Amino acid sequence: MAAGRALGLGPVLLFCLWGLAAPASLLRRLGQHIQQYQERAGLGLSPGAAVLPKVGWLEQPLDPFNTSDRRSFLQIVKHSLGQRCLSFSRAATVAQLRATEPQVSGVGDRQWLYQTCTEFGFYVSCEDLRCPFSLLPALPSHLDLCEQVFGLTASSVAQAVAQTNSYYGGQTPRATHVLFVNGDIDPWHVLSVTQALGPSAPALLIPGASHCLDMAPERPSDSPSLCQGRQNISQQLQAWLGPTKENQGRI
Repeated sequence: MAAGRALGLGPVLLFCLWGLAAPASLLRRLGQHIQQYQERAGLGLSPGAAVLPKVGWLEQPLDPFNTSDRRSFLQIVKHSLGQRCLSFSRAATVAQLRATEPQVSGVGDRQWLYQTCTEFGFYVSCEDLRCPFSLLPALPSHLDLCEQVFGLTASSVAQAVAQTNSYYGGQTPRATHVLFVNGDIDPWHVLSVTQALGPSAPALLIPGASHCLDMAPERPSDSPSLCQGRQNISQQLQAWLGPTKENQGRI
């Protein structure tokens, strides 16, 4: 974890998901901002990387190749959260995370926060001066949530993260028969194992792949690197499980 100056969240801001124009316009402007940043920094999207959002994409089926599920991105978000609007109020966020009553809707934010506070310390921050998302909450803001919601101090979180890394081995675990798979445009890949630790602990970094993309169903739009990555995963599993299957057949 890295330290940084906390940023204020500002006034309450509601993004109403029933009003399609505002979120779509926001995402398009965000896409343009990212593109400009990449051009200034001399960066480019690798082949097979996600295309920037286009007008009307929020209303289109999230999975165009699944004829049995024609729900759009907005419909899925509204259904999973059980809300018409998403609140950007810090106070509302804390109150929601403190709620312990069982909820029919929701995505497990309280459970995930507890796990980050007591094990992982996975916090998305953007504190580099070149960062295009300069208004993302810095690390102290995330740690404040641990104390406000669960009464856990920043030092206790740091101690828990150190203990987790010590127990599991951090980025050099003593693992055997484990294939570490990541996509190089998945922000979480920097926390994973991206280089082989040995013959029985290989690593696969798929170019142009985002978070868990290798686990998604195959689609005609899959990039060649993603298709090759799935083949490599299948071959590795066959190499490990094949002899076991043969031995079971002899019993």
